[in-house]
Amino acid sequence: MQQVRELESFALRRLPSMQLADGVFCTELRTGQRGPEGRSLRHTLVVLLGLLRAEEHDFEHALHLGALRSRVLSEIGSEELTAGDLGLALWGESRAGAGAVGELVATLRARLGRGVLEALPSAEVGWLITGLTEAGARSDLGEGEAILGQCRAQLLEERRPRGGLVTHATRRPGKRLPSFADQAFALLALTQLSRIRDDREACEAARTIGELLLENQMPNGAWPLLYDPGRGSVVEPYELRSVHQDALAMIAMHGLTEATQEPRFRDVAVRGLDWVSGANELGAEMLDTDADLIYESIRRKQRFPRAQQVRNAAAAYLRASPRPAEPAELEIERVMRADHLGWLLEAWAGREHLARIAKA
Repeated sequence: MQQVRELESFALRRLPSMQLADGVFCTELRTGQRGPEGRSLRHTLVVLLGLLRAEEHDFEHALHLGALRSRVLSEIGSEELTAGDLGLALWGESRAGAGAVGELVATLRARLGRGVLEALPSAEVGWLITGLTEAGARSDLGEGEAILGQCRAQLLEERRPRGGLVTHATRRPGKRLPSFADQAFALLALTQLSRIRDDREACEAARTIGELLLENQMPNGAWPLLYDPGRGSVVEPYELRSVHQDALAMIAMHGLTEATQEPRFRDVAVRGLDWVSGANELGAEMLDTDADLIYESIRRKQRFPRAQQVRNAAAAYLRASPRPAEPAELEIERVMRADHLGWLLEAWAGREHLARIAKA
């Protein structure tokens, strides 16, 4: 539980330094750089989502949520945002009063031209389902109901070869190499359909995805990066992203526990906290108090990362296990992203006690 409190306090303290003068959040902070880099509306949506959850549970912070929501809504038509990002906006709006749900659904409908949904990563389809489901529990979705049905069909019918894990997409390069984020947000979306709309088919699909992820969890508790969806196996473990370990796994597996009433799913997600705290391949504290950053990942050293991914993909195709890296082959990506801090708050605010229960 102390690990969680430390991460939450860190996120709330550091987020103001990642907000730009116009109210939008930066993309990242990097070791050795004097200030924020980039500008990201997507990261801003995630930060807003996390802060709204934190505020629901009486956390104090130095950011103005009304102004942040207004900034997001003023740029909702930006070409920078994908259709999936509008799912994040709907998810946040469902917590902020739902007054702009109709506007967001209309904007989303206009974005979903031919082939757009099929090309979205499964993580973003998951955001759409979660956002529409949450918003629909509080207000009339109107045309959003049809969009929700299309997104549900994508996850349940179009993107699960052999009824296993979800693919990355149905129409785009790399569609057969989904990431852990694709699985995590698809899992959350399916459990929301199960919990809010009593969708039994979605619940069974979520359970299958959860079981396959558990089978592939690494001995140190980390969640690998890339998967073969048809075989339900790992293609490439690295890079191991901190946000997957300390936030996304908890978000997804807590949802599965809520839908199935089986604590074992949520309990395994808590192991990611120890990975971030040094129980990882390099014995590194990913929350570096001297640099005041929580580092992005442990990855293969950048000389031949793509070649290693190709070799591991070939090994997976031949049903051989991908070769784990030796510590000398790995390095820390010394970058902190604003969305990581938002996802930390979304994962843990109001759930801190679950870390203690899982470790008891």
